[in-house]
Amino acid sequence: MDVSQLEHLMRNLAIKETRTNSLDLLESKLSDVNQDIYETMLCSESLFKFLAEADADQHTTASRIIYDKALEFFPNGSASVIDRFFERCLTHPKNSVKQFGLRGAAAMVYHSATITPNTVELIIQHCLPMKEVYVDTLLNVLVKCLPPIFTEPTVQNKLVSVLQFDETVRCRVYEVVCTVLEQHPAYMQIASPVLESALADLDKDDVLLQSSVLQILTQLLTTKEGFDYIEGIDLFRKVYVNFVSVKVTPFVRFVLPNALKFYASAALIQPSLFLQRHPATVDFIFDQITPEDPMLMAIAYDCLGMVGSTNEGKIFLSDNQKLKMEQFLKEFPGILHSTTDVYKVRFIECITCLMSGGGSESIDNRVTCITQEWYETMTESKDLEMVQTLFKNPFPDIKMASLKLLSAIVDHRWGQQFFQNTACFTEQLLSRRLDTLNVNVAQFKYDVIKKLSLCPTLEPFVTDALKQYVTAGAFHREAHVEVVIEGGQ
Repeated sequence: MDVSQLEHLMRNLAIKETRTNSLDLLESKLSDVNQDIYETMLCSESLFKFLAEADADQHTTASRIIYDKALEFFPNGSASVIDRFFERCLTHPKNSVKQFGLRGAAAMVYHSATITPNTVELIIQHCLPMKEVYVDTLLNVLVKCLPPIFTEPTVQNKLVSVLQFDETVRCRVYEVVCTVLEQHPAYMQIASPVLESALADLDKDDVLLQSSVLQILTQLLTTKEGFDYIEGIDLFRKVYVNFVSVKVTPFVRFVLPNALKFYASAALIQPSLFLQRHPATVDFIFDQITPEDPMLMAIAYDCLGMVGSTNEGKIFLSDNQKLKMEQFLKEFPGILHSTTDVYKVRFIECITCLMSGGGSESIDNRVTCITQEWYETMTESKDLEMVQTLFKNPFPDIKMASLKLLSAIVDHRWGQQFFQNTACFTEQLLSRRLDTLNVNVAQFKYDVIKKLSLCPTLEPFVTDALKQYVTAGAFHREAHVEVVIEGGQ
């Protein structure tokens, strides 16, 4: 295709009646387009007239035409012509064209091609404030592209300037910045103006805004620098005063869940620091473990599981919350039996966290003793009949939850012994009758059986059966041969 043919196509592309045919023709001829012709196309005024008037389907086709070629011609970084194209898109008066430019920048970033700092700044300035924007695409592009240029004054000025818009836009900025700070906590001081704006929004009388901001600020707890910042501004106390200690109102259910998760996240991420300095926060979680409000109860279960996920959390709960843990564990079987299926999985996951060996941490004798005591308090038995009953449930999500619980329990020596004490559990686990119902369940069951087959405490005949299952594979099928006798005899 030469320049004159391209110009003809571009003119027809700008005309509504000939647009679709011209777009299809352009895509069909794309393999013959060289880089000079392609760059001429990107500079065409007719192309921008088309982009301003095209519908969503036509934009999708155009993105294939333009951005596939961009990745072909500029695999190692942007050239000035594609940069100018992005700039014209991102500064266009129509939001749909800005969106088209954002889509192209995302395609380049996804394929590890470079976009310029100017393009990133234009995305901040023109796309962050847009109401009609692909939010996930926007955030992903900025989170990947901002760190190398985050400290640049022009970038910081652009981020701060966008804070003048409404709360939805401000929360986008907070999320981008807090996500960058998770990866680069050394930037904490540079991000102060944005964080101060977030804290100001947290004090406003808008429960939905407060809830969103608190959830975003929770990301800061993932690093020591972020944790120190949160402590330095006394946010742990402020959260209690503003969201936990308040009288029950119609709005409390919007903010209280995120307040509890804020504390639980701190206990999960920085257990040694948080539980030592703020032990009373765990009481707030236990206060919500009542059937009066099923939604808040489910949140409290989630949070208790987060606190008890680490070795430090287990030891803290055992030493400092012994009576409340005992009451919780004794009531658990009855609550699990009576609750709806919507909450059952979450409740089982809470117990799984409490029974776990502390994630990547090594399982020491003290943690093993604590988990055994908790399990025996909960079931009043030395077998896994409760887990076996859950495994019999036909619903895949509950069956998967029961397998995860089993996997956590048999990490402990006492769990392996209890498994062996449970009549028929091995046979039910090895049955392949339901393996075809859910691939993920079947695969995870195989992983659990493989773990059990390596347990030294089990009897040889049990491990032999388990190893035979493992050797056959997760999706083994027995062959059934039928003989047909002629004449029906």
